[in-house]
Amino acid sequence: MNEFQTVVTIISSLVSSVALPLLGVFLFYDSKKRKANAEARRAELDNLTVYADEWKALYEQRDKRVDELNVKIDQLYKEKEDDRQRIRELQEKNTTLALENTSLRIKECQVKGCKNRIPPSDY
Repeated sequence: MNEFQTVVTIISSLVSSVALPLLGVFLFYDSKKRKANAEARRAELDNLTVYADEWKALYEQRDKRVDELNVKIDQLYKEKEDDRQRIRELQEKNTTLALENTSLRIKECQVKGCKNRIPPSDY
């Protein structure tokens, strides 16, 4: 019985001196590893959030620039239409004045008596 007790004492001392510290190291290592993984994930998510914020800011800048350019284009189209309208009015005035000028020349010719004279024309 004494031998059995000695064997049990040796086994229990081995378990308490070797196995328990190893078990504690593995448990601590696992929690340390989980903590490191959690910190790595958190850092990665923060990094992704920073990238997403940068892309969002760039997208908003692009949208703002597009809106500014659209306003500018609309303004230029309005100015172009105003110019076309002014050109039409001036052409109409020019045509009216040319007709009046021709009419006056014909009347002048009739008053002076040049019946065989042909008035100048642009054709």
